[in-house]
Amino acid sequence: MAKLTNKKNIDIFLNENNLTNYILEPIPQDASSRKYYRINNNNLLLMVSTSIENNNYEFIKISKYLKTLGLSSPEIIKIDHEKGLFLIEDFGNLTFNKAIQNNISEELLYYNAVKCLSNIHDNKPPEDVPIYDYKCLLNEVNLFIQWFLKEKNIKINKTSLNEWENAWIKVFKKLNNNKLVLRDFHADNLFWLPNRNNIKRIGLIDFQDALIGNEAYDISSLLEDVRRNVSIKTKQKSLQKFMELNKIKNKKEFMQNYYILTAQRNAKIVGIFIKLARKDNKLHYLKLVNKAMSIFIESSNKAKLKEVLNWLKSNIPENKLYL
Repeated sequence: MAKLTNKKNIDIFLNENNLTNYILEPIPQDASSRKYYRINNNNLLLMVSTSIENNNYEFIKISKYLKTLGLSSPEIIKIDHEKGLFLIEDFGNLTFNKAIQNNISEELLYYNAVKCLSNIHDNKPPEDVPIYDYKCLLNEVNLFIQWFLKEKNIKINKTSLNEWENAWIKVFKKLNNNKLVLRDFHADNLFWLPNRNNIKRIGLIDFQDALIGNEAYDISSLLEDVRRNVSIKTKQKSLQKFMELNKIKNKKEFMQNYYILTAQRNAKIVGIFIKLARKDNKLHYLKLVNKAMSIFIESSNKAKLKEVLNWLKSNIPENKLYL
């Protein structure tokens, strides 16, 4: 409790929900300003989220929407927006990563995650959710320019920047955006809840930045995960099942979009991880930058993003492509 700057507010907030003599166990949150605390023996979490950037209203809105689809999003038990305090359901510790460490089948986990995604895509998205349009995708991919080039002390002129942006815009404008995209759908944000049934066995968190985007985005986030190596067999089976459940007719176009968005996401991740290291002193993220770069380049090749690849060759010396 020593690290809580608003302990008095928290005491009042929890006491109003009949929680007294509680013990709060901090849960590490590296990339977010939100803080989570496990409340002893209550199956509850205290979420402390005071920043406007954390999109608290959207978190609650999307959580309620996902529940209407029969999915497992955290139950929101008590809210105090003014103080940034939220009492929510605790899914426990069994993220996908920890489940796999406990010998739970990777294929089983990812099969259920695919079913969960397909269920989301099979329903009308909630209203008033912004579109993941080309401008948003471009702003994200420009994090690569902002942070990676700075890290490698590479300077480009306005013409080169325009060439980079135009190469991506051509690609992004072709994407069809009509599905709810949770955006951080990966092994650290998915929980295995074996005592529940069917798609409820997947616990969902970190969806407050959801947008209306392309159906390939979240499946790419799941399978092309910079944080863990998904087996080739699981990738193939998951993609096959996803296309089957989503009734995808043009598989070639779908896979093209899949690799485009994999390239975009990992170029963005390169920039974000360097930003977290240099701006927030979270240096452990640097260990993942080269892997994100490799996924970015490999996916660009698979998507045949010739203009992007040519830009990299023209503007970044080969010996500076990795940290």
